[in-house]
Amino acid sequence: MNRGEKKRVLEELKDNLKNVESKNLIFVNFKDVKGNEISELRKSLKSDNILYKVVKTNLLQIASRELGLSVDESIFKGPAAIAINDGEASILAKKFADLKDAQDNQLFDIKGGLIGNRWYSGAEVIEISKLPPRDVILGKLLYLMNSPLRRLVTVLKKPENDFVSVLSQIKDKKEQLAQSA
Repeated sequence: MNRGEKKRVLEELKDNLKNVESKNLIFVNFKDVKGNEISELRKSLKSDNILYKVVKTNLLQIASRELGLSVDESIFKGPAAIAINDGEASILAKKFADLKDAQDNQLFDIKGGLIGNRWYSGAEVIEISKLPPRDVILGKLLYLMNSPLRRLVTVLKKPENDFVSVLSQIKDKKEQLAQSA
């Protein structure tokens, strides 16, 4: 790769890494992944609006230094690829954490990630992948917030329901007495 190509790739990389506060980035080692597996992965990632790009580690190091990204130096050792999305961090992490080969070994070694402008280690990214999507978490939160109100309404309705039930039983008893007489 000549100097002009390196500059172009570096600018493209910096462009992808800009505005990291609103993006989620995961750095992975793809050393043991076969070409056909990468092709299938790219198709899957593209459908989920995830950018996957293999990068030269020295260019990644230059771009992250110029942009002031606080990343762990270990991501610059060995082959590196980045995955970027604007949506859910858990979905991005899950895509790479769930990929396994025929022997059920992890395909990608997750080096770490920048999520919400904060650095997470590879182990932390795997833990993030276990989280449910944001919509599910919000739904559970709303259910929990609504549950005490629902119980309060039930308790407040109880005397009315009991009173109606007693009146209904008295009516039934009077009808039985009237029929037997």
